[in-house]
Amino acid sequence: MVQRSMNRNQLHDQNLKLVLQQIFNNHPTSRIEISHQLNLNKSTVSSLYNTLMADGYLSELGLGDASTAGGRKPTLVAINQSYGYTLTFDLGYRHLHALATNLNGHIWKYDRIDTKGQSIHDMIDQMTQYIAQLQTDDTTAHGLLGICFSIHGIVDQNRVQTSPFIDMDGIDLEEVFHNAYHVPVVLENEANLSAIYERDFNGARQLNSTVTISIHRGIGAGVILRRDLFRGEHGDAGEIGQTVLTVTTDATGHVQPIRAEDIGSEDAIIRAVEAKKGQDNLDRTDIARLYQQHDPDLTLILQRATIAISSLIYNTMRTLDPDAFFLNSPLIEEVPDLLDQIRAGYQQLAHNDVTIDLTTNARLATVLGGCSVITHRALGLDGYELRFERPETPANA
Repeated sequence: MVQRSMNRNQLHDQNLKLVLQQIFNNHPTSRIEISHQLNLNKSTVSSLYNTLMADGYLSELGLGDASTAGGRKPTLVAINQSYGYTLTFDLGYRHLHALATNLNGHIWKYDRIDTKGQSIHDMIDQMTQYIAQLQTDDTTAHGLLGICFSIHGIVDQNRVQTSPFIDMDGIDLEEVFHNAYHVPVVLENEANLSAIYERDFNGARQLNSTVTISIHRGIGAGVILRRDLFRGEHGDAGEIGQTVLTVTTDATGHVQPIRAEDIGSEDAIIRAVEAKKGQDNLDRTDIARLYQQHDPDLTLILQRATIAISSLIYNTMRTLDPDAFFLNSPLIEEVPDLLDQIRAGYQQLAHNDVTIDLTTNARLATVLGGCSVITHRALGLDGYELRFERPETPANA
């Protein structure tokens, strides 16, 4: 008797989640359409629908069109965007990116906050102040529902294991923010979030397996295999910037590995140009300007970089055999010719075609990936596919 009761409860919970998933992915929709899509009888769907409505997750939008056979017009329904909001912070080296989204995934607010030179304690103060302002402006029923952190480093068991650009000083972000706001807190690697963005918002919606290569200060990859994020046993999967491309010998005879991100990362390119020109404090805009001027020093540096990235793609293709690659790179957005050079370099190595595309909305990719992760958690739909509408880029992005 107890077992049958447990099975009924489990089936009820599963069907409740399936109905919620259907409404999220097909809004606006109706009870009759949900019944058809899930092959559940109308009375079951109505009961589940009423539960979700009573819990505040749904918003009725009015009447739709009657079917061709006539009859009553169905009531259209969608996720209630006034239920609450989620928040994603991308902890970059120079900037803190903050994205607040309604429960249906629509952008409410985006900001980029200068944090260059700040400690993790300063950044936590900035984030706390930001949340306080959101809470002042918030008009939703339940307020903050969850927080996701995009980490430029290795994350395992919801803890930062390595953070090469920000000294975490032993801070446990989950503990700090869960204790402060009593909501779910999720930490994830930024390249993994870029891959989730491609799967749930962007170019990989219809693809089974993809690799998103994030090229910033370092190089990392987010790997989607059979629609699931592959993180490895300890969160290290995708650290392809550490791939050794060749070795050299220093003056003392010691062998020194040359890694992909020593040549192909945006930071490596800028450092190489600074060394060649005898200048300091160059940035991405300076690289784009020199490229437009056909600077010969930059041309050689970029040739080495694109060969390194092409080699990474080739090696990853041979290992994982994904459907496509996506490059999350603000520098390639500034200098689109680099994408053609990378594609050409890959074809010279592989003699076959594979899709290599540039991530669109690159500046928002990680925070939108975070939006997907924390929205799944807030809705209790971890492991269920959710399809998000591709947003327009905010003016301040």
